[in-house]
This record gives sequence, structure tokens and C-alpha cells, in this order.
Amino acid sequence: MGQTMRYLLFILPMVAFMAGCPVTQSQDTPVSAMHLTETQTGGKYWLYVPSYYDKERDWPLVVTLHGTYGWDGAKRQVNEWKYLAEQRGLIVASPQLRSVQGILPVIKGLWFEDLKKDERMILSVVDDVSREYNVKPGLVLLTGFSAGGYPLYYTGLRNPKRFDMLIARGCNSSLDLFEKVELTDAARDLSVLIFWGKHDLKSIRNQGWQAFRYLREHQCFRVRRKEIRGGHLRRPDVAYQQWRRRLPKRHHR
Repeated sequence: MGQTMRYLLFILPMVAFMAGCPVTQSQDTPVSAMHLTETQTGGKYWLYVPSYYDKERDWPLVVTLHGTYGWDGAKRQVNEWKYLAEQRGLIVASPQLRSVQGILPVIKGLWFEDLKKDERMILSVVDDVSREYNVKPGLVLLTGFSAGGYPLYYTGLRNPKRFDMLIARGCNSSLDLFEKVELTDAARDLSVLIFWGKHDLKSIRNQGWQAFRYLREHQCFRVRRKEIRGGHLRRPDVAYQQWRRRLPKRHHR
């Protein structure tokens, strides 16, 4: 069997599976998401702010990281979250990323440069949104889907005091990435949830277990893992229900 044929046999099942990642949530919201430019790196991101935003109260912020281009993107992420955001009183930001390649091989040196750029952009988005809106620093969730797991782990574990919780939704992971991250006491104290679908891609399930084992073996004892029904879907509802337990009751809607 030639190399081209082996590659096709490897990638086609994933393409067929991941092409089934449509936006499944309602798009019926009274206001639209905004396409903005963050100030530090000039990167683009999408932002949804509930129609009843009131600057006199604190607002939880969700930063959601998209998967591989072609199967996911920043706009799809904010569209998947915006109905929930309107109903539950969340501000949602979704940056357009560079490091989210979950299918094709990558050149590690270039990939780590992309991860660093994504880290700067994610932190800049949090800063920009927090300046413009009344976001309480202790109410910021960082969550990723699929290849968005790479910048999720890289950025979240390197900046644990910037986020209340990390939630990996059917995410890729990499031992090379984890070994580049110095796990401080603050990182070990960070609450992390890793979940995947029972019928998700085998590679996603395996990498979810890999991330869970690595972090637990390195004394990150606030890391949990969960298997849920279904396949490779974004699951904002599951992420919110898990994070909601940590929110002060005044932020429940």
C-alpha cells in the first residue's frame, strides 16, 4: 500500500466524523455576536454580550477555544454558546487561534511559537473584555474543544491565576506540550475538568486519558475526568453546568 493511500485511510474516517460538528444550539438571540480586534496583538475574536448587560453587576466571562479550522472556528464557537450566554447571563469571547491543528502533523518548533502567540492573544482578549465590561477576575472560565485543547492546557496551566477553571471538551493533548509547562503550586491548585463523548474519536478519548493521567501524576489533584453520552460535539451546556457549581449563587439564572 502506497504512502498516499495509507494517509487517506488514516484521515478519511476523521474527516467524515468531524464534518459532523455543526452548530446545534439555537441562534435565536436578541442581539448578535460582535467581531472585534484585540489591542495587544491585533488578533480577531468574537464576543457575545447578553442584551440585558448592566455595568452595575459583576459578569462571568467564558473564553472558548475552537478546534481545527475546517471543522470548527471562532465564529462557530460563539454561535454555539450565545443562546446559553443570553439565558444564563454570561459574556462569551472566542479568539481566532493559530495552534489548533488536530489532524495533520506539525513542525514542533513552529507549533510552539503558535502556542505562545495564542497565549498572548487569549490573555489580551481577557484584558480587553474586562476593561470594556464589568468582568470579575475570579469569574473567568477557559474552555476548549477538540484541538483547542492545546492552547487550553498551554495557556491555562501557565497562567493559572487568570482563570477560575479549565474545561476540556473532547480535547486533544500532547505530552510534548505538558513537558514544556512548569507546573507551579497555583497550577496544581487549579480546578480542571476533562470530558469526552463515549463515542468520540479514539484518539480524542486516549488523549483525554493521557492529559488526566499526566496531570494527576504531577500532583494536580483537582483534575477530574468524565465520560458522557454521544460523540464529538462542542457541549457548551455540559461545560456550563459543571462550572455553574463554582459560581456564586447571585450569578445563577
